[in-house]
Amino acid sequence: MSSQFTRAAGLDTGPVSLEPYRSQTHFDLEREKVFRRAWLIMGRVEDVPEPGDYIVKEVEICGASILVTRLGNGEVRAFHNVCSHRGNQVVWEAKGSRKTMFRCPYHSWTYGNDGRLLAISDEKMFFGVDKQKCGLTSVQCELWDGWIFINLNPENRVGLREYLGSMGEFLSGIPYPNAGRSVTIQAHLKCNWKFVVDAFSESYHIPVLHSKTIGSTFSDASNPMSHLQHAAFFGPHHSISLFGNPDYKPSEAHLVEQLAYSGMKSENVLAANQSGDTVALREHRSVNPGKSPTWSMDINEIFPNFHIDIGGGGFWTHEIWPISLDATRYEMRFFVPRPEDVREAMHQEHYIARLADVVLEDLANVERTHKGVAAGAKHEMILQDNEVLIRRMMDVIAKFNDADSLEGALEACA
Repeated sequence: MSSQFTRAAGLDTGPVSLEPYRSQTHFDLEREKVFRRAWLIMGRVEDVPEPGDYIVKEVEICGASILVTRLGNGEVRAFHNVCSHRGNQVVWEAKGSRKTMFRCPYHSWTYGNDGRLLAISDEKMFFGVDKQKCGLTSVQCELWDGWIFINLNPENRVGLREYLGSMGEFLSGIPYPNAGRSVTIQAHLKCNWKFVVDAFSESYHIPVLHSKTIGSTFSDASNPMSHLQHAAFFGPHHSISLFGNPDYKPSEAHLVEQLAYSGMKSENVLAANQSGDTVALREHRSVNPGKSPTWSMDINEIFPNFHIDIGGGGFWTHEIWPISLDATRYEMRFFVPRPEDVREAMHQEHYIARLADVVLEDLANVERTHKGVAAGAKHEMILQDNEVLIRRMMDVIAKFNDADSLEGALEACA
């Protein structure tokens, strides 16, 4: 049995416990030791392109609602979305623009988008409130290559670049085409969050689970089980490259797919762009890092819950947000250009519909997996070499859970 990637990751090849997927104790540890310590994705700078623009993101596992705003000087800031009066959420919309003030809908306490408390309704009836001490509570917020991250630990001493470490260096400088325009799929799932991470971390299942959709896109006679092309490990983060069938063409039974890609010059059938739109992306040193001629896509996982997937035709992202031990919110964003004509619009619609079909196959299956594991009949999972990221993810979580600090966790994962 091959153990090329597993050994390279410094991992053993034995069975892996299923207990962390169904244990409330483990989930509680993940809340405190992982999500309250790690840097967490909020979005891209294009989500708040102009002063006064804002987004609100929920971090359910920590009971947090985060307001991300762009100030007049261009700075991006983050705050707990909690009024200083009686704790109501100040902003109820998921996003907005050109708003320099936020007024709490409960009692009209008003804040600047820099977090300062500007006004208190009926202030004369209060008892010497110091408005300078009653602003929105700031959250650590940093940018990396256009991505917005926050850290919920008010005593955190690890900056974002230190947290990303060599993974940040590996991915640095990737040009993200069409980062300002995306289509989002969101789902609430009855499963532990790690099952969703696992579903998008290996290719072993593709020829089987996705046999009617993309199975033949990611396998052929030379690689029938879609073995990985490349794997790399960076502290708690990691990256893999998947095989692609270089001879794949839509069959006569898939006339809509043939029509969608006719007259379009794209890198493969997982593309929403013309080839010319993604030259700089494909030429980046860390895209298809093994420079395989049979490459299809890279999966780059930033611990704990953010994936940046890159193919020859563009990029898309996954966010996996735990809600409870057996509930998860999943969000996938496809970044696509604005179509210039009907043909490009049809091409895009087909691309999104095709990937949505694939994702729905995965999402339906994670709930079945959760039910199977929750039954308690099995105590371990038996993983092969192409499932190395599942094994490594469990190892990283264990190291975070055992560490006394984020610094200690990163040191253990080095």
